Amino acid sequence: MAAPATAALSAIPRVNLLPPSEVSRREREKLAGKWIWAGIGAVILAAVLVAGAWLWNQFAQLQLAAEQARTTTLIQQIGALSEVSGAIAAEKELHGYLAEAMGSDLVWQDIRTRVESVLPGDVQLVGFDLTPGAPATTKLSEDEAVSAAGLSGTITLDSPNTIDIATIAANLRKVGAIMLSDANALAESTIAEGRFTYTIDVVFDQSIYTGRFAADPAEGANG
Repeated sequence: MAAPATAALSAIPRVNLLPPSEVSRREREKLAGKWIWAGIGAVILAAVLVAGAWLWNQFAQLQLAAEQARTTTLIQQIGALSEVSGAIAAEKELHGYLAEAMGSDLVWQDIRTRVESVLPGDVQLVGFDLTPGAPATTKLSEDEAVSAAGLSGTITLDSPNTIDIATIAANLRKVGAIMLSDANALAESTIAEGRFTYTIDVVFDQSIYTGRFAADPAEGANG
């Protein structure tokens, strides 16, 4: 006897019985919910940005206040140093006056030794009439010093005999620091009878100056 046949159901059939208006309403509610959450997210993001901007502004204000306080402190410190600055300026001015007043400082014995080094043994340096040239207030280089006039005038020589004054003048021109030397005059000596006095025009360069009081050009530029 044959077994009864059974029908195999692969799936339960479904039928959407909702009217289109209801389906449309539900889709609108779903979309509205998404927009609500998007709006909430935008509000939260805006709040975060505003809070961040406020915090950054507060930080900037604190930095500005700190810099203003530092500036005020520096101004007060500079004001406290104004007396020191004034003293330094006064010291520089005094050094300038000293350089002008003592610019022609020299060691006469060194000059005398140079002149006497070319004199004959019986000739003596007995006098001089020299005027210093305008000294530099700053230290000169070696080349500048030997090309600038220092002392100028006459020197007086005494001799028991007549001498070749032109030769002595020429020899003096070979001495370091002497720029010019020319025979001037011959006269009877006022030291002793029978002696002779000679005068020679001379010009010394500024290498004879010690430069002890002259300012250093490098220090002047930095100051």
